[in-house]
Amino acid sequence: MFENVGTYLQQLSDEKDISVELLKEVIASTMELALKKKYGNDINFHIHFDNKNNPTVYKGANVVEEVRDKNKEISLEEAKKLDQDINLGDEVLILVDQVEAFGRIESMVAKTTFFQKISDLEKNIIYNEFKRRENQLVNGYFQREHKGTIYINLGKTEGELQKKDQSPREHYTVGDRIRAYIYKVQGGKDDRTGKEIPTKILLTRTKADFIKKLFELEIPEIADGTIEIKNVVRQPGLKIKVAVVSNKPEVDPIGACIGQKGIRIQSIIKEIEGEKIDVVKWSKDIREYIAEAITPAKPIRIIITDPEKKEAMIIIPDEQLSLALGKSGYNVKLASQLTGYYFDIKTETDIKENPELLKDIVPLNQIFSDTAEETENSSEAEAAEAAEVFESNLYSLQGIDESIIKTLIDNGINSIEELYNLSAEEIMEKTNLDKDTVDNLMLVMKDVVEIVESEDEYETTSEEVVEEIEVYECPNCGSSITEDMTKCPKCGIELSFE
Repeated sequence: MFENVGTYLQQLSDEKDISVELLKEVIASTMELALKKKYGNDINFHIHFDNKNNPTVYKGANVVEEVRDKNKEISLEEAKKLDQDINLGDEVLILVDQVEAFGRIESMVAKTTFFQKISDLEKNIIYNEFKRRENQLVNGYFQREHKGTIYINLGKTEGELQKKDQSPREHYTVGDRIRAYIYKVQGGKDDRTGKEIPTKILLTRTKADFIKKLFELEIPEIADGTIEIKNVVRQPGLKIKVAVVSNKPEVDPIGACIGQKGIRIQSIIKEIEGEKIDVVKWSKDIREYIAEAITPAKPIRIIITDPEKKEAMIIIPDEQLSLALGKSGYNVKLASQLTGYYFDIKTETDIKENPELLKDIVPLNQIFSDTAEETENSSEAEAAEAAEVFESNLYSLQGIDESIIKTLIDNGINSIEELYNLSAEEIMEKTNLDKDTVDNLMLVMKDVVEIVESEDEYETTSEEVVEEIEVYECPNCGSSITEDMTKCPKCGIELSFE
């Protein structure tokens, strides 16, 4: 009756990717269940498989002097015919007539139970497989859509891409390839009831971890740990900010992420349908980090107004207010999320016209005395002085500590132009700064200094530039660019304007 079972088990093993040994366990337990339904639960059945994996059924019978139940007992005389070494109280295996044992009802029960167990086994295998792949990328194909949820064919099963996990930029049709991130796999057994929970594979294309995995995929330096992603924030469909840091000084984290001619970052942008990405350099110096995070705007100065509450004031040029805020305010919102700080954005004009804005923050930054005996008039005078300090373009020197800038200003060096006209020896003599500090200062200053012939000419030129040149954002790194540029000065990608 079961002479072809071995062949069937091998075919099923190939089809379902389930081992033959596991299938043999399933069919043995299924046959035993059907037999016990017919003969009773107190009878021991044994299923043996031959070398072709075909099953044979035996029942265990106790050896007794007087048989009272022939279904589970056998006389010593009959038992000796099967095994000469058998004794009273032993169990002997008796071959079961499988044709008689498995009638129509028993065969139906066995078949139904077998396929149900195979189905449960498949679900368990799928659950365990995808549970191991949790927090990884997976590729699939658009299968169907129902009430906003996209169901993706993953081969053995399907994954769910719910509406909240879809970017508003993306639209799919049946058969489209979709790459997504497995953020949760539900299933297994309920701890309370013991019942099987249907397997559900939840996918996303909006969460920050999806972006991290794309960066790992496209950028070898991130995959091998040379560059570390410190944080990712995103407004799906609009903008992403990624903070990175290099664990090797010789490796530029921004350049590595962008790639030659922007090829690496472009691969990621293509995957997310053109969504803008700002890759910024993480720094343990929170002011430097904030300055990077607020890109493409270039702040004049950043003041940590309340370190405990993580609040900061960012002062920017008037013409860069829209760059700092971004579309619908998302640039500043994302920068705030990236750094964990709440920002108060002020323009140069805000500070000049309202010096009282600095009253409360001056003591926190120890720019002026913070003794309780200060008079109100003294505070107002200090706030006005602070407003003048903010006008100095020395604060645009990136990487120079604020205390050094303050030392320069306190000693009468109020601008980059004045600093440029002094030798290193003159600066050390005027400020008492050490040689290494001054050498570094001169090096940084020369990278950004621009000498003009006269103040009138500088102001006229600046006004003309504001009127004639429109500032854009680089599509790769977010730096400010103009129509006369052929390459982005920050990431090096080639530019063209229509």
